[in-house]
Amino acid sequence: MPDHDQHFKKLIETCFADLVRIVAPRIAPKLHLDRPTFLDKEQFTDTREGEHRRLDLVAQVRSIRGDPELVIVHVEVEAQARRTMGRRLLNYAMQLWLRHGAPIVPVVVYLRGGPPGVTRERVPLRAFNTTFITFRYFAFGLSRSQARAYLARPEPLAWALAALMQRGGRSPEQHRLACLEPIAHAEIDDARKVLLASCVETYVQLNESEREAYETLLDREENREVAAMERTLLTTLDRAAQRGYAEGLETGLERGMERGMEKGRAEGELKGRELGKRELLLDLLGRRFGPLPDATVQRVRALTSSEELSRLAERVLDARSLEDLGI
Repeated sequence: MPDHDQHFKKLIETCFADLVRIVAPRIAPKLHLDRPTFLDKEQFTDTREGEHRRLDLVAQVRSIRGDPELVIVHVEVEAQARRTMGRRLLNYAMQLWLRHGAPIVPVVVYLRGGPPGVTRERVPLRAFNTTFITFRYFAFGLSRSQARAYLARPEPLAWALAALMQRGGRSPEQHRLACLEPIAHAEIDDARKVLLASCVETYVQLNESEREAYETLLDREENREVAAMERTLLTTLDRAAQRGYAEGLETGLERGMERGMEKGRAEGELKGRELGKRELLLDLLGRRFGPLPDATVQRVRALTSSEELSRLAERVLDARSLEDLGI
């Protein structure tokens, strides 16, 4: 998965209980959603050609009554709705059943496309005009949903996901504020607030005039908590960039030790600076333009010129597209 999708997967994993309550309100009260066990390295054959795919998120949850004792919740996050998704989910569900022997609750979240809101989709398996099996799964289409309805929900995840939904007449700066306001006032820990706010930051991009209007809104007394959270978010992102720089520096130094202390130190510092700048540039590009194509990520990771990385980072805010940046 691209780095941007990894961020969204982290959001879903952190707010797992919220997602289940939104998409499966009849099932959610029957599960201990506060104690899921996330299963790693769930890889399955995706096609008849034998290709393998790592599933986005698979959680093992205990039922409250104990019958059945365990339930598997499988969540796939798709950038774009696809007609073949139902068959894929059926394939995964059958393999999960064979591996774990537990009922499966399949969910797909479409960032773009698909029917609005939460729907129950079906995949019938038919032969000789007879349906032998009907596979059902939950589909959650974000881009065609109305943000106002989800901003009124009690789950914090819904407020962040509203950033990807229809604004309903609001301007971009008003929409961004509307999504951030309940997050800022929520009684949740700061780490979760930053994660939710980062989602809004990513999907509600503002141009220069909209940014000025947004700053005017933040200056109002009633929006002081949102303004404070924005400052926290910026500080957190800056620290993340610094961590990327430090990790790159440490890796470079370790490799350099094999070639001699002095040469290794110089090489380590250079590689550290380059790695930190590459990770920062990818983060800025993702927040400016949304999900990045794999080819773009590869081109950025191939850049070795510190000056070129700095030049591109400075141009991100002014560029209208990835093509403007030449990547």
